[in-house]
Amino acid sequence: MSLLSNGLGFTISSNTKLSSTTTTLSMGYLDDLSPSQPDNDKSKPAPPPNNPSGGLVPSGRGPLGSYLDAVSSGTTNNNDQDHDDDEESETISYQPLPKPASWTNAYLMNFLTDDDPRTDIRNLLTQRSIQSFMRLLEECRDPHSAKWIQDDFLQTGNLLDFHGTGAKFIEQFGGTWDSPLLEMIARPKDRIIVSAKRRGRGHGGWSKYNPYLEERWMELTIDIDPANLAFRILSVREQIANEWVKDLDVLMDANDQILDSFFDTNRNRRTAGGVAGMESGSFVRTAANMMNDSSRFAVTASSPFRRSNFDLMYNLCTQAAIHRILRERKAGNREREVSFIFLRDFYTGRAEEYFDGDLQSGRADDFIDDLLQTSPSVISTDGGVTGLVDPVGAAEEIIKMRKAVAQEWKLMMEVVSEDHTGLRQALLTNRMDASPQQDDSGASATGFE
Repeated sequence: MSLLSNGLGFTISSNTKLSSTTTTLSMGYLDDLSPSQPDNDKSKPAPPPNNPSGGLVPSGRGPLGSYLDAVSSGTTNNNDQDHDDDEESETISYQPLPKPASWTNAYLMNFLTDDDPRTDIRNLLTQRSIQSFMRLLEECRDPHSAKWIQDDFLQTGNLLDFHGTGAKFIEQFGGTWDSPLLEMIARPKDRIIVSAKRRGRGHGGWSKYNPYLEERWMELTIDIDPANLAFRILSVREQIANEWVKDLDVLMDANDQILDSFFDTNRNRRTAGGVAGMESGSFVRTAANMMNDSSRFAVTASSPFRRSNFDLMYNLCTQAAIHRILRERKAGNREREVSFIFLRDFYTGRAEEYFDGDLQSGRADDFIDDLLQTSPSVISTDGGVTGLVDPVGAAEEIIKMRKAVAQEWKLMMEVVSEDHTGLRQALLTNRMDASPQQDDSGASATGFE
């Protein structure tokens, strides 16, 4: 048995059973909500939690910390001695959970010949739907379901703080957008036992220096229904898809302005003669501002991570455009051309910086800016072919292809609800199979009352 303590007063212990895994959580914020019990209460006491000195768990999502971080992380402490009277023992260094690993870089060698699930917009939609749903669970004060999704089901790190286009759990489930959801539907029900302190030293208004005050705990049982969670994730997925239908128009509008802004910026620099104060970028970045205006004046409320979703979709669209250009050139037996070799080497050498792992915002524009500021050069291939590479021409081709990709993605997002038909059928089948059947005597055939 392992105990984890953290700044919000939770204590977590895991007990493995033959049929399922039961997680026990101990917390101390339900005093006023707990019914009164007689003094001869025989409930099993739980060890007191250790609280960090700050009382908050850093999460990057607000000044009050994250309930999910409180449930999912902490410092192991199996000492049964009482530390309430020792203020120094309450100081525990917080160790944040690692962020999820990104997709393996094997796709950089295989996307030219095989299918390209790494840049499938439907995979990103599933990933962001799960992350958004976990955020909604936090806001609804249900960190237990979010913890089950993150730690027990996906077995990933701090998924809520991961800002990237290729969380590795998609690849681990087979690289298809519906595989994680189908697996979640097939999972059996689970159970979490929450142990809440009702009274004790230093809790509920009582002095922590009273040696005669006994701590009392109560246990609450929380059921986890994976099929129900998957059903709710589908609703979030459809909402984000409807947002992306509009956001892809913003993406295409911003994409169309890049080349004009690039030429205007260079013209102004030549006119100004390199005067100090000129913008360092090769073009004016308008995508983020256009997205902010679009979401700010939206009629309906946006999903939790709408602007972050747009940034990742913009990044993935750039990567998908590059992949398509390289595949088309290879299919046309143009892989020996200087332009193909230059773009392939330029992209693969910078994929980890601009497209893989946890990313900063605006990396799609950073990649195009880096390409536009690359000086023309002469390169020679292994076959003895020598030629002049044109980075501006390569960027222009990516920008045009990115618009074509966005147009196709918009059509795919319009039919997401139809794509969910098979998943909803699987949900219905799961419910029918799990429904209790009674025999002639009226007893439940499943063994549950």
